[in-house]
Formats: sequence, structure tokens, C-alpha cells
Amino acid sequence: MKKKVLLIQPRHGIWDGIFIRFPESILTIAALPHKMGYDVKILDCRVTNDWEKVLKNYLKDGNPICVGITALTGPAIKDLLTSIKIIKQFDKNIPIVFGGVHATLLPEQSLAHDGIDLVVKGEADYTFFEIVKIFEKNTLDEVLKSDKLNNIKGIYYNRRTSNSNGAVLHNSEKEEDLGIKNPHNKYNGNNLVFTGNSPLIMDLDALPDTPYELLDLPKYNAVDLGNGVSASFQTSRGCPFACKFCGNEVLQERKMRTISVSKLVAKIKMLQNKYGYNSFLFVDDLTIAGRKHFIEFCTALSKIRPKIAWESTGIRANLISKLNKDDIKLLWESGCKALDVGIESGSERMLKHIQKADTKENMLVANKIIADLPFTTKYTFIVGYPTETDEERNETVEFYLQLKKDNPNIFPMFFVYLPIVGTALYNEIVTKKQFRQPQTLEDWINIDSTSWFYKHDNWMPNSRRREISQIMISSLFCSDKAKIKFTTLLGKTAFALYHPIAKARFKYKFFKLPIESYAISGLQAIFPNLDR
Repeated sequence: MKKKVLLIQPRHGIWDGIFIRFPESILTIAALPHKMGYDVKILDCRVTNDWEKVLKNYLKDGNPICVGITALTGPAIKDLLTSIKIIKQFDKNIPIVFGGVHATLLPEQSLAHDGIDLVVKGEADYTFFEIVKIFEKNTLDEVLKSDKLNNIKGIYYNRRTSNSNGAVLHNSEKEEDLGIKNPHNKYNGNNLVFTGNSPLIMDLDALPDTPYELLDLPKYNAVDLGNGVSASFQTSRGCPFACKFCGNEVLQERKMRTISVSKLVAKIKMLQNKYGYNSFLFVDDLTIAGRKHFIEFCTALSKIRPKIAWESTGIRANLISKLNKDDIKLLWESGCKALDVGIESGSERMLKHIQKADTKENMLVANKIIADLPFTTKYTFIVGYPTETDEERNETVEFYLQLKKDNPNIFPMFFVYLPIVGTALYNEIVTKKQFRQPQTLEDWINIDSTSWFYKHDNWMPNSRRREISQIMISSLFCSDKAKIKFTTLLGKTAFALYHPIAKARFKYKFFKLPIESYAISGLQAIFPNLDR
């Protein structure tokens, strides 16, 4: 009988009610155990009705070797904690491994939560498989009382025995890695073990094939680009730029790695032939790094038959601004139907402050270059930065309107600045006591992308918070060209009601009296399942 391994993908929150793409990180982690013959189960809470009951029934059929759970900072942590409670109540000896973005950013604090046995810091594609092999032959207690994990890089755990000095320090290059000078070490005591940082995976081609057969594919309703719903996957990891608000520098060390073009083409053809996908969403920090890569990338995609449609979530304006007419023609011929471009701010001061390494001039040039193409360009903006004034925020709104004038096919998405642990901007606001870091895993549930600033003291007065909230909501409904499909009853109803209002708000730059925000909150309170 195959040994069971369970991987859990929590719900993210409001975005689950708009579109749901494949659980990319969970899928890549599942790949190696699946290839090596383990019975891998992916429980995606976003697409599983009554997922708690499903989890309980799964456990009744036999204990898994271990359970891996990932979670972004924010609402996903609620499902993480619920999963832990269910599993440990069933059998406290089932090992629970916590990984992903939040675990990597705050490993010691995460490990302090009762029920989390191991925390994986960094990329877990190989690490998790090594952990599975350890637990296949050893109980949780045996492992935590031994050094069996210490040859696997990137693991935090609390050892259940201590040496005569009261400290267990393994494979550490420097004391700081073990949290000795880190205040979070207080959560774990003297038995905290850190096996040392694991290196980034540089050869993405060497990773095993993604096991899409582990998913119930029809349940995923990511962007429709005209060829049916999209299959989503990463073509790269990391980004070489150093924006002060972005977690990439902390998580990926500013090192960009790409899959080869031949691997990319092979993956697309497999998804076409085996699963019928002809539309693709590339979910990268940065899809194309430079013009040479651009030419190779687009040329290869243009030769695929039948022709595909694709969108990228990671394109920079300073790349587009360097493209000529032949490049743009190639972009269209490759099947590109939409681009996501990070604008971030319409204030030159803020662009410099956040180290965007781009200018409004470049952005305007890029916008005009792609204006002639009949596809939607999604521009992302961030408001509510520390030190940002109301005038600078209005500059961002005005800049969107300027871009829209030159290119009517753009679709804006406004976000509020989200404090990400370890980033340069985060360190500034913590040092200045403009933000108090949550002290427990539970406390991070409310640090979400849409409303955290209401729940935590920060640099924004209430009037600014309300207006920023209205800007975010209005941006979802203001464009006729939006490629995000509202698939739920709540989404469809909200779009029909608020589309004309949202257009007017941006036209007149009036974001006071946020009645739409209140209405949506009210609908969610009355019908809590509408956004699922």
C-alpha cells in the first residue's frame, strides 16, 4: 500500500470569490513525492465544499506520513489553524510541516504555535520530499528527539531534548541564523534548531513534471482570454529589482531563474494535448527579464499550434518601452492577450522612495507602444504608502486617467500598501513605530491585502483609510475591458450595480462617501457564502 501524504491549500479571502487559479506552490511541492510513488492528496480549501468534513473523512481512512500546509500572510492563516486543530485532535502524532511565504518570513514565530512541528524556510520542492522520507521510517517523537533532520537545509524545529548547555545549535554558519539575537527566539526557548539556509533552486528545468492529475481541474476558473479558462503556472522565479515594498528580495534574494524555452513549450503542449487548455496565465514575479529573452520567449510561443492565448502577471514598463514595431508584432503573434504591468505610483517622489527603478516617462512610452494592440493591459497601482500625502495619492489616480486617455483598453487595479516582513519599507515603519508587528501567528490573520489598515494602528487617518478603501473597490468595477471574470453571484451582482458608479468616481476623482464599500460588506455579512 502506498504511503499517504497530505498537502493543504487554505483559502485566501475575497479573491477566491473572483477567480481561482491552480495552487502553483502546492503543486510543485507535490511533484516529487508523487513521482516517487507516494499517495499524494491535495486538499484545496478554495474549491472544496465543506473542506473540514473532507479532511476529517480523509484522516479516518488512514494517517498520512505527514501533512504539509502553505499559507500567505492574512486570512489564509485561519484555515491553516483550523486544519492543524482538526489533524491534531484526530492524532497528535501526525507531523505537520508549515511552509510558504509567511513561514519563510517568520519561521521562529510560526514554529511557536502549538501544533506546528516543522517550519520550512525557503523553496520546499526538494526539502519537503526529504522530510517525507524521514517520517516514512520514523515517528514524530523519534524525529524530534534526534538529529535525523539536521542534514536537510531550511528546517526549523523544537528539539524535545536539550544538551547540558540548554541549547541545540546545528549546522549554523552564524549565530543570527539560529535566532540567538532574534527576539522571536523567546517563543521557542533554548531547544530551537535551525539546520541552515537552503540554497535557491537554480535549475528549474530539473524539477519534476507538475502533477495536474492531482487537481479537480474544472473547479479552477482563472482568467478567460477568449480561448476558455486559463491554466496557470510559473515560467520563472524571483526578480532582480529591489522595490522596497516587495518581498522578493527577502524570499528570492533578487535572483531571477527561468525555465528554458524548450521546457516552456513542452509544458504548454502537454496542457493542450492532455487537458485541452489553450489559454495560459503566467504567474511570475517577472516573466521576461530583457529583450534577448523576450525575442526567444515570444518566437517560441508564436510557433505553437494550435495558437495559444496567454497573459503574464509580471511585466515591467521599462522593458516594453524598449520594444520596436517588430517586437510588438511578435508579442501579438505569440498569442499575448493581456499584460499585467506594475505602475505602483503616479508620484515621482514615491517612485524614487520605493526604489521602483522606473519613471513615469517610461510608463507613458510603454503605454503608447501597446495602445495599438487589441488586448487589455492591467495596470497595478499601490496607494497608502508610508509618507505618501493625499496629493501624491491623487497624482496616482490622475496618472491612471492619463494612461487611460492614451490607451482605452487598460484595466486598473488599485491596492493598499501591505507591510511585508523583512522588506526595507517594512523595517522603516517598524523602526519609526508606525506599525507594530503582530506577536503571534493568529494575529497575522487580519494583515490582509484589502482591509488591514482598518484593524491596525498606522500612519493613515480614518478619512484617508476610507477613501483608499473606496479607490480599491472602485478600481475592480470601473473598466469595461476587465479580463477578470466575476463568476460568483456576489461578483456578478456587484459589477452590475457598481460599474457606472465606479466609472464616475474615477472620472471625477471623488472617493468620499464610500457607500459601495459599506454595501459590499453588508452583502457579505448577510450572505457569507456568496464570495465562495
